[in-house]
Amino acid sequence: MTAEQILNEFEKIKSLKPLLFLDYDGTLVPINHDPDSSWADNSLKRLLSYLRMRYDLFIVTGRSLEDIRRFIGPDLNVVALHGAVISESGGDVRFAENIERYSEICNKVYSRKDEFLAKYPGIRMFNKNGGVVFSLWELEDSQIDRLGIEIESISAETSMNLYTGKKIMELRIPGINKGDTIRSLRNGRPALIAGDDVTDEDAFIANQDALSVKIGDEETHARFRVKDYLEFRSLLRCL
Repeated sequence: MTAEQILNEFEKIKSLKPLLFLDYDGTLVPINHDPDSSWADNSLKRLLSYLRMRYDLFIVTGRSLEDIRRFIGPDLNVVALHGAVISESGGDVRFAENIERYSEICNKVYSRKDEFLAKYPGIRMFNKNGGVVFSLWELEDSQIDRLGIEIESISAETSMNLYTGKKIMELRIPGINKGDTIRSLRNGRPALIAGDDVTDEDAFIANQDALSVKIGDEETHARFRVKDYLEFRSLLRCL
């Protein structure tokens, strides 16, 4: 079984004090049509509490720092906005260079919210002050195609990167990704890295020596795979 293989590989690095880098949405909790409802349940909170007592644990997410803190609390290390914000428990918050400039761009894009709502009924927008997310769950394919062309134009005008994921499009700070951030935080130490989406592939590619785990059945550069967030939680309990 894949889970057994992962545990066997983890045993090989356990004495070297590996770091854990865990994505949130789709990895620790299910993908939710309403991202404001993706609360960590008590079982997950206990699990993360146990893990942080044993390992250097980071939650690595595309969400803003404020957003992810609402769901998991203030005590965990967090890499937010795909790596643009790093908050280590008890330490200062570190921000990517020029984040203020991109926050201003995001505010301008988000100020057009009513315009987008009128043109694409059912769309939801979220301003992360370093990224703007367009939730596509309620849109038809033809609407998504037209919206994609419009956001591509905004991306070109603002120099922000356009990322397309699971029923979302996102304008992101350029030059920032989970892979480079994780590699920097590792500083050569062994690590377990887990995620379910395209942004997590950056982490797998940039850290090919790590124990990488894909959640889900899509194509991946990860070394191992589990079926869903429930199977991954079971795996973490074994750690």
